Amino acid sequence: MRNEELYHIDSMGEMLTQFPEMTKKEIIAQAEQNALQMMDDGHLDEFETIASVERLKAYVESYSKSIRKMIDQVPEKEYKKANVVFSMRNTGDRLDYMQDDIYEKLSNQLKERADLLKVAYKSTDAIYDADGVQVPKVGIKTHGGEVLTIKF
Repeated sequence: MRNEELYHIDSMGEMLTQFPEMTKKEIIAQAEQNALQMMDDGHLDEFETIASVERLKAYVESYSKSIRKMIDQVPEKEYKKANVVFSMRNTGDRLDYMQDDIYEKLSNQLKERADLLKVAYKSTDAIYDADGVQVPKVGIKTHGGEVLTIKF
């Protein structure tokens, strides 16, 4: 679908009929298969394609968010429609631990220690904390990797 065609969509009807009651796994498998096939055929430029897909993803996510705002309850505990299960769930209350002086103090000490460990890791010299104890050079828990970033 070209950009100018997307702007003329009056409803999601056409797009919604593309996935008639497919499961999430089926949609993912179909998408992977279609992407590989289209790239293998050489009909699409991968950068133009991912640019269009990212725009479409933003459109669909915004559309979904707007529809979700309209749903404040479901007819049953677990409502099934179009091979999808809808239910309401309470996200739970989050306690404000920072209201506790001891917790706040410990949290700040952990942040300071983490900063000191980062300095020690990057330094070629030995680093000592306020108590005169040498700060160890900790290992890497997870290595960073190259990722494609897309902005529009």
